[in-house]
Amino acid sequence: MNKSRFAWHLFAAAAIVALVVWWLAHFASGDQSRDYPNRPIHVVVPYKAGGGSDTFVRIIQQGIVEEGLLPEPLVIINQDGGIGTIGSREVKNADPDGYKILCHHNAIITAKLAGTVDYGPEAFESIALTGEMSMVILCRGDAPYQNIVDLLEKAKESPRAVRFGANKGAPAYFTTLQLEKAWPGAEFSIVSAGGGADRYAKILGGHLEAGIFSLSEYLDYRGVEGTPPEQDVRAVAVLSRNRHESIPEIPTTFEVGVPVELTNANYWWAPRGTPDKVIEKLAGVLERAMQNEGVRAELRRLRMEPTFESGEAFERRMADSVRRFEEVAAGKPTSLPDFTVYVGLTVVGLLVWVIIETWRGTEQRDDPAIKEPDFVKRPAVAAAAFAVLSLYVAILGQSWIPFSMLSAVMVMVVGGLMLRAAVKSRMESWVMLAELALLAGFGTQFIFTEVLVTPLP
Repeated sequence: MNKSRFAWHLFAAAAIVALVVWWLAHFASGDQSRDYPNRPIHVVVPYKAGGGSDTFVRIIQQGIVEEGLLPEPLVIINQDGGIGTIGSREVKNADPDGYKILCHHNAIITAKLAGTVDYGPEAFESIALTGEMSMVILCRGDAPYQNIVDLLEKAKESPRAVRFGANKGAPAYFTTLQLEKAWPGAEFSIVSAGGGADRYAKILGGHLEAGIFSLSEYLDYRGVEGTPPEQDVRAVAVLSRNRHESIPEIPTTFEVGVPVELTNANYWWAPRGTPDKVIEKLAGVLERAMQNEGVRAELRRLRMEPTFESGEAFERRMADSVRRFEEVAAGKPTSLPDFTVYVGLTVVGLLVWVIIETWRGTEQRDDPAIKEPDFVKRPAVAAAAFAVLSLYVAILGQSWIPFSMLSAVMVMVVGGLMLRAAVKSRMESWVMLAELALLAGFGTQFIFTEVLVTPLP
């Protein structure tokens, strides 16, 4: 054995020993004996960074840091997509140990009612409600509607003539259905119109007659005094029981006999089965963070109410919200295509095509002048490697084998298939493969969890 190979084996052995000792200390025995939390807690925000939900969670995160409420960091993970369902599913399927939680709003209810997913709040353990924002109904400044009653009367006189911006399946969509139910005969033409900025532009452009916005959006969008009405927006109702101090001149829906309300509340959730003591710990941390002066100042800036609810109060709030949304969802079934099945069938079809083409190519290689590596002539090896990788991904999703161990086994198996197909078997090659597999499995987990503080399955 030459010096370079000896040096490699010595380095690999030392690194593997160090990584295994680290893993045993932090993941094997440590979690069973140390108080919660003893490693970073990952909060999944199911929307892009910079949005309202992300901004709110970062405010809470700063409050927790300033008050020293947790011995470990609270790490924000943005997993957007699927109208919030990708991130919520990630938490639903996580280990119920309190190290991966979710902050979401009412879309956790409406996604199930819209048929986007087959689960709702019942798939989680509730932690707390922290902060909520009033919602308002806007129209253009020169619209003939002076209040929500005028708007509903127009929707009753001319069914589907009033275009109302509300993305299908979102909380605003079901609130629009509630408005119709509260005013018999009224029927809007509900238009999916993107985010707040998109709906605002469509209202000013005359493509929508009205839409639902957060109070903060309205205060930011409305023009200064003297703005021409056709270039401005006007609130016709607050979707609440009480008027808001920021716009005391705007009546509520309840005042005019339309008992419909909607707030953009932030709900915190943990996977089903999370221990009660962990839930209580997290709820207590959030409650104390809400008392932080910096947090309260930021909430005032965002026009959010510093509401906090947990336990029975939270459950009553959620049950009431679910009931109200279900009442209008019953007559509005929504069927969405099962994209998972379509993607799976596409992948399988491509795999079959690759295997067939590979076999055909092997049969056509009759030119003795062309020499190719042995593994090129063995399409079965590629198929086996693909099957191993697919199994690896499937098992990762179940989280019943540690990431480091499973990854090391995957690298060893796939590498072994390629090694046997490409070269003659040599003991030293297998030893190096084993070293690389262990370094890849345990090293990856160390780098992502300790250095990058990024969640792994």
